[in-house]
Amino acid sequence: MARKHHRLPFCLMAGAILTATSCSPPSSSQVQQVIPGGTWEKSHILTLTLQAPDTAGRYDSFLDIRVTPKYAHSYMSIIMIHDRRKDTLWLSLLGGNAIRSGVFTDYRFPLDTAGFAADKPYWSWQLSHNMLDQALDGIATIGLLIKKHGHGKR
Repeated sequence: MARKHHRLPFCLMAGAILTATSCSPPSSSQVQQVIPGGTWEKSHILTLTLQAPDTAGRYDSFLDIRVTPKYAHSYMSIIMIHDRRKDTLWLSLLGGNAIRSGVFTDYRFPLDTAGFAADKPYWSWQLSHNMLDQALDGIATIGLLIKKHGHGKR
């Protein structure tokens, strides 16, 4: 009686599929920093560092802000330094770009819609608030997301 080897092609096919899908590099990188006590002091400069998944890629960057009901303003002004360039951002917290989750409200703002070339493995951003108040109550987290330019678009 001849033995059938029907399991061998199945195992080879499964191995080939797993190898093909597991070798693709990630298309994004993200970091979140919790603001101690929910109060962001003006003198507290946040340094957020991300690893670029692919140093030959081009990336879009996004700022993530999570606030609580204690945040008393309808906007936020942030000074951002990235790649030796300084910029002041005025971010509206009004409108439909908010995502509510329990007591938190999350916002995501594009920082560089043209994208940047990731020609080194690590990128850093320095952020400080530019509001009149010395201390901003109700800031839970500040984060950054980079994802490959055009990723997720049809």
